[in-house]
Amino acid sequence: MHDAFEIHGEIYKKWIALGGLAWGIPCTDETGTPDGVGRYNHFNNNTASIYWTPNTGAQAIWGAIRGKWAAMGWERSVLGYPVTDETGTPDGVGRYNHFANAGSIYWTPNTGANVVYGDIRKKWESLGWEQSYLGYPTTDETEFADGGRANLFENGGIYWWPDTGAVDLRDVVVHYTGLHCFGETDWDQGSSADEPYVIVSVTTPQVADTKRSQVYGDVDAGDTRPDLMEIYRGKPYGINIGTVLMENDFGDPNKYKDEVQKIVMGVHTAGTLALGLIPVAGPIIAAIAAPALGSLMPSIGGAISDLFDWGDDRIGSATVTISAKQMVLLAARTNNTTFSGIGFKVETPLISGDGASYKAYFGFVPA
Repeated sequence: MHDAFEIHGEIYKKWIALGGLAWGIPCTDETGTPDGVGRYNHFNNNTASIYWTPNTGAQAIWGAIRGKWAAMGWERSVLGYPVTDETGTPDGVGRYNHFANAGSIYWTPNTGANVVYGDIRKKWESLGWEQSYLGYPTTDETEFADGGRANLFENGGIYWWPDTGAVDLRDVVVHYTGLHCFGETDWDQGSSADEPYVIVSVTTPQVADTKRSQVYGDVDAGDTRPDLMEIYRGKPYGINIGTVLMENDFGDPNKYKDEVQKIVMGVHTAGTLALGLIPVAGPIIAAIAAPALGSLMPSIGGAISDLFDWGDDRIGSATVTISAKQMVLLAARTNNTTFSGIGFKVETPLISGDGASYKAYFGFVPA
């Protein structure tokens, strides 16, 4: 035996169109919404609803999409009232409801239900919704670094700031692109030319890694050594690039690289714990890390100045910190600069020591 509930008007018509009792068993009377604008009935033990307003008509919402909308505050959320029934997506994979305030909730079995709205939603729509290269949203719109907002998607993200608008982007790839000698070292080990190499460490809110370039032979003042070495591939959550410039004499460059990695890993691990970045994930990690991003990279020069005495000389070091916003704009909207045959978007300050001075160069591109 079931309780009796009233359904009438446009909500009743919608219910019948959906299949009546075959679609849903009412569990409330038609009721006014708390904001005084709309009317609704709930169905199926409060797992489905039909909402009506004079402007939106009667629309059905249920399941995980309804659960997400309820968690946000129903019609008084940023989304407002639904303006569509829950509907299947053109690719046959997902489900969605659109809402009155230029927002949507999209659901798939793999991504769950996620909210996208405002300028980020407009950008995603312009790209082709879920059939774009981005695929479905995998997070709600959330706070991002530098006063921004972001949604992550299956194959990238859309990032927004008031002064840039919405920027779509796959992951970011960072390359070391070469070295330029502005002045070589003083006479060293019987040679007037340098044999430099660079040890490059990167730290982000999630990653710490160190790589080494080749050893460049016979480098004199004014010489350039273009190169291409991938040093990072991932989300644009902010990055520190630490560069140690070494002069190869009798040492083992890989031993130096390994020692730098140990130092970097130790500082990064302590820093992420101190900032509470574990187990934080998704775009919010960039917002939390932004004010202290630089603390995730040691002062490399100071950290290793007394550590190495294995046959190679350290000319100098420098660290460049690139914010999450800068990473997005460098990868998506900034053209390369070229200097002496090296293409780049970021350069170190002048690294000097033992009479020498160098700069290292880095590129940022979409994955």
